[in-house]
Amino acid sequence: MLKFVLVAALVGAAFSIPARKIDGGLVSSLETKQVANVMVNFVGGNVKVISAIENMKFASRTQRITTLKANLKSQAEISQQNVQNFLKNQKSHFKSFWISNQIFIRGATKQIVEAISSFAEVAEIHEERIIELDSPVAKTSRTPGILAEWGIEKIQAEEAWEIANGTGIVVSNIDTGVRYTHEAVRDNYRSDYGWFDPYSGTDAPNDGNGHGTHTMGTIAGSKDSGVGVAPGATWVACKGCSTSSCTESALTACGEWTVCPTLPDGSAEDCSKAPHLSSNSWGGGRGDLWYESVTEAMIAAGIVPLFSIGNSGPYCGTSNSPGDLRRVIGVGSTNVADEISYFSSVGPAADGRIKPEISAPGEDVRSSVPDSDTSYGTKSGTSMACPHAAGAVALLLSVNPDLTFAQVRQALIDTVDTDLTSQNDVCGGIADNQFPNHHFGFGRINALKLVEAAKASLNK
Repeated sequence: MLKFVLVAALVGAAFSIPARKIDGGLVSSLETKQVANVMVNFVGGNVKVISAIENMKFASRTQRITTLKANLKSQAEISQQNVQNFLKNQKSHFKSFWISNQIFIRGATKQIVEAISSFAEVAEIHEERIIELDSPVAKTSRTPGILAEWGIEKIQAEEAWEIANGTGIVVSNIDTGVRYTHEAVRDNYRSDYGWFDPYSGTDAPNDGNGHGTHTMGTIAGSKDSGVGVAPGATWVACKGCSTSSCTESALTACGEWTVCPTLPDGSAEDCSKAPHLSSNSWGGGRGDLWYESVTEAMIAAGIVPLFSIGNSGPYCGTSNSPGDLRRVIGVGSTNVADEISYFSSVGPAADGRIKPEISAPGEDVRSSVPDSDTSYGTKSGTSMACPHAAGAVALLLSVNPDLTFAQVRQALIDTVDTDLTSQNDVCGGIADNQFPNHHFGFGRINALKLVEAAKASLNK
């Protein structure tokens, strides 16, 4: 009953229709190519459903996510009904997304786009975005004698394991996939509802790029491999990026799967299988809100979204989206000398906020690679920093799995190290030795201090 009352109230609201709904870039593409892959946004999005869910209390996490999903799906069905019926009559190839209240249309013609724009419930139509991975930067020279796993030592993860090692927490990444047979990650892969590939529908995790295997190794690689921050955690993954780029529809599908996982063929959804966090090492542009509907749904479900802040540094105002969203944890990169990495994107965000929130080791990071089940490689980038932070969050949640997104964010920034190496840079009027700043954020993560504070809080 809850979902029907809620959705009826939302859909019954009057629509306010802008005069022009078709994005200018899409108009140009259709003039040139005749057809385009498009995303259709509906009036109201998912904002009211998520707001209502966040103000409710639930007996369990599973009940919360199941209710969220049911309400979002009902809203999408009602909002999208007329457009879906039209597309079916036109024999168009399309997919509905309940998580963001959108429809993806493959190969839409100008006539289809113009017809859809006439529906009152349609808010906006744009060409599908192609988002780049935060690809590792060119390998830098390493300081002699520094262990490849220096990041684990720098954030004191090994000492943190005496309190928590990630046991009981399910981590996830949206990336290029994972070589799940690799020795660093094979023993803690959750094969039950553990993989989704919106591109090819493959049955088991795979990675033709290597990016995702590397990031997952850093999050949850085994203790014996020495590369993982949270070796006790289990992991699942979604292939949001086919190679070095990621389509908007695939990333949205992965966000949807993260909130309520299915089997690899998309069937038999089970929201009780949702992970506790989502690590994302991709993005681009600034001040772009396109993925906010997905990250807000994650937060409503009790999933912590973390994003690399980008490799567009060292200039001010280069923090990338979605890492610059208001309610995600944006992560910058540091090196072994505790300097901000030369490539790490820098704030402020487009609206002046501090970004990134935190920084983490991201240069010369050794982790698993998919060449073989025993291969390791060293990469640099904020893509390597974000999984360090994700692993630290897994350790934190292993101490207290009931923490909200806001509490996790606060715990991270309350326990950072700020005795870092200044390069005398200033952005947004804030020097990089004054905290918080637009280079390091509030500081560089410290896993030991993080779990110690969480344990002390529980004991009060």
